[in-house]
Amino acid sequence: RFSLFFFSLSPAWCAKVHRKLLLPLYRCCGSLMLTAGPLRAFLSRPPLSSSLLLLSACSLLQSSAAFHAYSSPLLFRRPPAAPLRALRGGLTMTASAPILDAHLHVWSDGAAPFPYTTGNEPPAELRKEATVEKLLGEMDKAGVQGALIVQPINHKFDHSYVTRCLTQHPTRFKGMCLLDPSGSAADAVAQLEALHGAGYVGVRFNPGLWPEGRGMDDEVGRAAYKRAGELGMVVGFMCFKGLDLHIEAVTALVEAQPTTKAVIDHFGFFRQDSQAREDIWKEVIGLAQYPHVHVKLSAFFRVSADPYPYQDLWPRVRELVDAFGSQRLLYGSDFPFVQQQCGYLKSSQALSVVRWGGEDSLLTAKEYQDVTRGTFEGLFGAFPE
Repeated sequence: RFSLFFFSLSPAWCAKVHRKLLLPLYRCCGSLMLTAGPLRAFLSRPPLSSSLLLLSACSLLQSSAAFHAYSSPLLFRRPPAAPLRALRGGLTMTASAPILDAHLHVWSDGAAPFPYTTGNEPPAELRKEATVEKLLGEMDKAGVQGALIVQPINHKFDHSYVTRCLTQHPTRFKGMCLLDPSGSAADAVAQLEALHGAGYVGVRFNPGLWPEGRGMDDEVGRAAYKRAGELGMVVGFMCFKGLDLHIEAVTALVEAQPTTKAVIDHFGFFRQDSQAREDIWKEVIGLAQYPHVHVKLSAFFRVSADPYPYQDLWPRVRELVDAFGSQRLLYGSDFPFVQQQCGYLKSSQALSVVRWGGEDSLLTAKEYQDVTRGTFEGLFGAFPE
């Protein structure tokens, strides 16, 4: 009777029953074997029609966690506060520690006192979608505890909006400033020291901002990179046109200052012109030899040819874990740009719902915790309670 009732519901009601009633039961039992007992008891009853037997079996299968993990997007919804984690070594049925987002941006709506810099206005559809209020709403829905705000190009070297966000929400945000390499080495160091005093824990090196003919390993870059290490600030490399174009400068800096911690953004941007560049990927993997270099598993949509959950990146994530170790990798969403793709909630789940348990899963429970929390705290510090 329950089977017939369950299948008579509309799809929306099926999803609601699945989330509210069946899924909590299976979380409590913690095993797919929950389905075995009812199924055996059902089969021991007097013979029923083949159609009812099939219908009832399908109902049991649909209510199992295995079917839940691979079912349609409608049935795949689940409460963000206690998501199922498909991890190597089996399914973690209890909620893990809230994740931390190591890469996102916020900007104002463009009005005073936080105008955009000329020529750096955001896309019209994102103009009012990247405020800190919008971000906090998305983080709360996804169960994301805290994040690293990377200074956006829209405000360029005017850090006042991000600074206000850090001041108003110290338990949710940390900041990575943007280096201005246009002046002297002394100017760059002074800027870095001032922003560090304002609470920033990292600095972004964008090679596109260096004057033409100069690279990130020039006098300015070397001085700023060295001072960042002395201040305990992490340097992030944003090689938008591919790591290969700047690998010599990056290598020169990390070899000159082995105490400065560095992070490569967005898988090293190995995908260029809609093609996966294996030569760039080789350069990314090659940086594993430097123990102070880390890689952000961020902006999946920028480097994947597949839709969510970006299956073509799974083997590359595994290769990075094997080369660097999970303690040198960290997750990032690239909000608000991810809103035009899979959305913030799905992005936060991209590493946790990729495969079903077993030794061929993407990450172990420990690796997942490193990538989504531990590495962040090791680089940027824990958030205050």
